[in-house]
Amino acid sequence: MTEYIGINVSRQSLELWDGTQEEEVPNERGLTTLKKLLKKWYGTEWNKEARFIYEPTGPYSNYLHAVAAEHEVRVYEVNPKKSANFAKVLGNRSKTDAVDAKMPYSFHLLLRESEFSIPEMDESAEQLGAYLGSYEMIQKTRTMLSNHVHSLEYKSGVTRKLKDSLEKELGRLGAMGEQLEKEMEAVAEDHEETREDLHNLLSMKGIGVISAMNLLSLFRKYPGANQNEITALAGLDPVRRPSGSSLNGGRKISRAGDPMLRKVLYLACMNCIQHNECGGTFYKHLMSDHHKKPNVALVACMRKPLLIAHHLTVTKSTYRPLEHDANLCLSS
Repeated sequence: MTEYIGINVSRQSLELWDGTQEEEVPNERGLTTLKKLLKKWYGTEWNKEARFIYEPTGPYSNYLHAVAAEHEVRVYEVNPKKSANFAKVLGNRSKTDAVDAKMPYSFHLLLRESEFSIPEMDESAEQLGAYLGSYEMIQKTRTMLSNHVHSLEYKSGVTRKLKDSLEKELGRLGAMGEQLEKEMEAVAEDHEETREDLHNLLSMKGIGVISAMNLLSLFRKYPGANQNEITALAGLDPVRRPSGSSLNGGRKISRAGDPMLRKVLYLACMNCIQHNECGGTFYKHLMSDHHKKPNVALVACMRKPLLIAHHLTVTKSTYRPLEHDANLCLSS
């Protein structure tokens, strides 16, 4: 008998609800307490009967993800947007752990068995993700501090000692970012498959180490995704937002997924438009021949390097300018 278990994931604990039983266990490495509880509830074959339904909450759901992969438990990770909308439909206005655990349990009524899957653990992808998250945080901190230092030019009472101290910290953050970039590249080089994928991505025009790492992390995290799914995971898929009587409202990109990935794609796209003849031709073609607005044409251009990079990774091939640039110029 299949047992559906709704799980609310928090930093310190996991709140469980299977329709009749409710329990809270610590969110600890290995989740020993959780496994003992499931064995008590469902017997030694608990991993074959249990189906986990939970909303991934950044790093806090990693232990649960790892245990499900180790014991081959089928799971369904609820998209946060779907989770919030489903809670509204159920009329759950309160936000408590018990309510948050019962919501994903109720979600199983909408799911088919084929939508549950055993998670896959990719150690190199996990390492790259950790490095990229740290790198992004350093860059954000550096930008904030740089803006603050610049604002001090217009304030009185600022001493030379204060300014020197802040500029020294800026330099330290810059050096740390460069060191993380080197370490990320070393992690990718240590694995034969990621090394090949990295070199293939770096063969593209306008793709640097950080851009390649973001793309590589996405492709390895979702190895079976097709091009439409990759576009959606990058948050570049168009969504329509009708309002009132305007059922044909304008379309915007969903902005789902990692914003840092969209940032590096934007920079790569701008570089391609300015310095690559075919990139500039495609951008102008969209605006002049298809009458696209500049921002719409730009998003279309951002999708091109994303899909080309995905093709290179799937086919294990290097970038061939004559083939891919011709496709870039002619595609719309």
